[in-house]
Amino acid sequence: MKLVVVGASGRTGRLVVEQALGHGHAVVALSRSGAVHMSHPRLQGLPADVRDFDAMSVAVGGADAVAFTVGSSGEKPVTVFSEGIANVIHAMATHQVYKLAAISAAGAFARTDPMISLGFRAMIATALRGVYDDMERMEQRIAASDLDWTIVRPVGLSDGPLTGRYRVSLDGSLLPKASRISRADVAACVLKALETDTFVRKTLVIAD
Repeated sequence: MKLVVVGASGRTGRLVVEQALGHGHAVVALSRSGAVHMSHPRLQGLPADVRDFDAMSVAVGGADAVAFTVGSSGEKPVTVFSEGIANVIHAMATHQVYKLAAISAAGAFARTDPMISLGFRAMIATALRGVYDDMERMEQRIAASDLDWTIVRPVGLSDGPLTGRYRVSLDGSLLPKASRISRADVAACVLKALETDTFVRKTLVIAD
């Protein structure tokens, strides 16, 4: 499989790149600088701004699947998720690429759910409000597309090891006693969504 990783310089995106190479895939790693953190004969780093449709179109051409692992850099208003995914979806439709997995966040469309800690609900309502607003716009655009999409909503991210042992809900509902998940396990879930049809058109919440 030829996989395009959008946001490949991020902490989770880097792990998607590494694991995809370990699975034998060819990877095009997209970031603003085009720099890659490792050398591999099946890895190509390309400079691309997710808000630039032409750059996305060039990168996606000839791919089999796309992993959208973009993070917010703190700019306000937050638009990188919704604007970026709009360009990615358009580029995928143009080149007839159908497999998409995108990382969002637990609590999207469920910001006041009592399973979320009171402290984190307060953060979503204040400091993270713009991020969640735009992630929800991103999810709406994905769900309205004709792609074979999967949305992955992790709980609190950690730098723990890859375990392969994690829980998922298949309908976007929050999981009980769920507070952490390693970025490595999130990356593994993203790859599973792209390599199989297990999670097609599903919104997953993932936790350890």
